Amino acid sequence: MNDYKVYENQTLFDVSAHVYGRADLAIELALLNNIALHECLRAGQLLKMIDAPIQTLIVRAIESRKIIPSTGFGQRNELDNLGFPNEFVIQF
Repeated sequence: MNDYKVYENQTLFDVSAHVYGRADLAIELALLNNIALHECLRAGQLLKMIDAPIQTLIVRAIESRKIIPSTGFGQRNELDNLGFPNEFVIQF
């Protein structure tokens, strides 16, 4: 299969769901691309894709709704958007 260009805030699980309609192939993508499963991906990064069965109905549903799975947090502090400029620091 071809390369995949990562969108903003995507994880390997998002990429797997977007391309194959299933998240379980994220592990194989990590191995093929020599990256950690939990690694933060950069928007525009190219990933090698595996040749695997596609869940066609799921992929069509995602595409028809113009959904791009994106569950990562990115580089900014997500709490800033919630009105919490400082994290809740717990000290013992």
